[in-house]
Amino acid sequence: MLRNGIDRLREWLAVEDSDGRIEGSGDSIASPQRRRSSGAERERLAKIAEERRNEDP
Repeated sequence: MLRNGIDRLREWLAVEDSDGRIEGSGDSIASPQRRRSSGAERERLAKIAEERRNEDP
């Protein structure tokens, strides 16, 4: 009886396609303090500049 309950709970919690459930940009999430730092701002601007360079033919 306990085993049946555990099996049902596992089925209820199971995710068929875990990759399909998680959506997002794939970028890591930085702490709010890190996002406000000048180093983080320089990195953000460098990333934008790199993306623009890659877009230009």
